[in-house]
Amino acid sequence: MIVLPRGKPVKEDVATAGMNWREVLQKLHDGRFTGYLNFVCDANRGLLLFYHGQLAAIRYGCGAEFVGGENAMQHILSASRTSGAYLDIYRLEADLALAICNLVEGQPFCREQHLALLDLPHLLALLKQEGFSGGLHVYDDRKATVILMENGSYLGFFHDGQAGIVTSADPSASVTRNAGARLDVIGSAKIPASNVPDYLEQADLFALWEKETVTAVEGL
Repeated sequence: MIVLPRGKPVKEDVATAGMNWREVLQKLHDGRFTGYLNFVCDANRGLLLFYHGQLAAIRYGCGAEFVGGENAMQHILSASRTSGAYLDIYRLEADLALAICNLVEGQPFCREQHLALLDLPHLLALLKQEGFSGGLHVYDDRKATVILMENGSYLGFFHDGQAGIVTSADPSASVTRNAGARLDVIGSAKIPASNVPDYLEQADLFALWEKETVTAVEGL
């Protein structure tokens, strides 16, 4: 699954053991939060992406192995009780959040390609020629950058620590020169703002939370 650059930090390293997920999700929904929650438990990660308070995408897994939607939420709720599990909350601007939603729900064309083995300028020229819409996810074990494109033109970059799309590359944020840097090319799902889903409306995630709470109590 895609590991995103950090947005504008709201809270980081929040221990999730004992956290009331119902309260957290409801607060983000009612506050029309736009951004994402990065959940970490051992080698696994969870992603909860919000767009104007709508829970637009959910993922949980490790590397290329992941689950989505209600199944992913169930895994996150269960893993969140683990000692050492934590949550980061990052704010994004609306246009970037929509672009990331389209990447998360988009079609990967290649995954985990080592940059040292690729002719990146040639790849970018080819994507431009083919009118590619989507993103190039460049990352190593420490940070990531996303290059966004639409119809073969560059929209800009999502750099670590930025809340919005920037139109110039930041050399200090670049991971392309780092040994072991890898690349995913992901086509956009092309979901318009008017059709962004909301899992808080489509699925009873609060029922999942209550079920997980009962299960935990019964296991004591």
